[in-house]
Amino acid sequence: MLLSLFWGWVVYLYQVRQIKNELFIQLEKVSHSLIPERKVSFNNIESTVFKNFIVISEHQLLDYSFVSLNVYNVEKQAIFQYANPSKDIGIHKDRKNKLNFFPAGDNEELSFFKIEDKVYFHVFKPIYESQKLLGYIDMIVTVGPRIVHQFGRALIIAILHTSGTISMMALVLFPLIHASYRKLRRNSRELLESHLYTIKALGNAIANRDSETGEHNYRVTYFSLCLAEQLHLSSQSIQSLVKGAFLHDIGKIGIRDNILLKPSSLSNDEFTIMKTHVEQGVRIVNDIPWLQDSIDVIRFHHERYDGSGYPLGIAGQQIPIIARVFAVADVFDALISERPYKHAISYNDAIKTLKQNSQGFDPLVLSSFLEISELEYNTIITMEKNELEMHLIGKLSNYFEV
Repeated sequence: MLLSLFWGWVVYLYQVRQIKNELFIQLEKVSHSLIPERKVSFNNIESTVFKNFIVISEHQLLDYSFVSLNVYNVEKQAIFQYANPSKDIGIHKDRKNKLNFFPAGDNEELSFFKIEDKVYFHVFKPIYESQKLLGYIDMIVTVGPRIVHQFGRALIIAILHTSGTISMMALVLFPLIHASYRKLRRNSRELLESHLYTIKALGNAIANRDSETGEHNYRVTYFSLCLAEQLHLSSQSIQSLVKGAFLHDIGKIGIRDNILLKPSSLSNDEFTIMKTHVEQGVRIVNDIPWLQDSIDVIRFHHERYDGSGYPLGIAGQQIPIIARVFAVADVFDALISERPYKHAISYNDAIKTLKQNSQGFDPLVLSSFLEISELEYNTIITMEKNELEMHLIGKLSNYFEV
């Protein structure tokens, strides 16, 4: 569209230039009568010659009539001035001081202007003969109906060129561009789906190794997503949260089975090793551009609001919001899930435990979760894995094109 409009403007300027040149050629032909055959300086020309020039021009040309004519010698001194009283519509007072000037380098000036419904043509031209400067002519003329009609025609031609170019774009180029755009969108969607399937598979692989099923990843992602919506987080933050939720424990790939699958409590040394899964997870995704925004959840989901968490022991608002959201959902789902070292507990007991340990959670996040937890728990707790997966994908479609 912009190129078409630019092209139309170029066409219009070209048409105006042609009109300007045509009118100036007419003036130039008549101006030859201004200079005697001896080609003398304007200082040596009688004023009657300039008056005759005006009379001749008025009789021979129909496309303009004089409003004013000013003639200057080579010293830029006025030697003849004419103003047509019948054409005095304020030009002599309002425009004279503006138009009677000498352009930089004494260059030729040709311009149109309009006052009320009249179009005027201003000409400033140095007159040379055999490279010798004879003087200057500064004139304003009214433009006749034929020239005005040509202006309108030039505008119509420009509009036709513009609309023609736009139509050409619509009929020829737009379908090609649209087809390419649809293909790009389809490829982008397929790539996004591939990314999501990858993080889902990785998350399930870790969950299975941790003696869990994929339901944990789906549930904790679902709870996190619902909580983020309750808190009115941005779409970008929710996308980052979802990626991190699927991959939050990916670092457990590097934890030995005798520690990861131990049915009893871990010793201090074993727990120290277990805590390294956070940084191991960060290293795994660190070189994957699409997963960069998931690092906040992977690195900080074991931090606690009171500073008692790991690996950095940061507290409060220092913990990214998506990690604070995920921490509540993760602990809640861990409480209602069966693990090698614990039995699942009921919803009421899980909520009671969260409240008893509320110092570890962002108060606003925990309060928001308590408002929605029972409804969301009852919605998904009885779902089979496939049903739960489809339900989660339905919510993800609001944030990912899947």
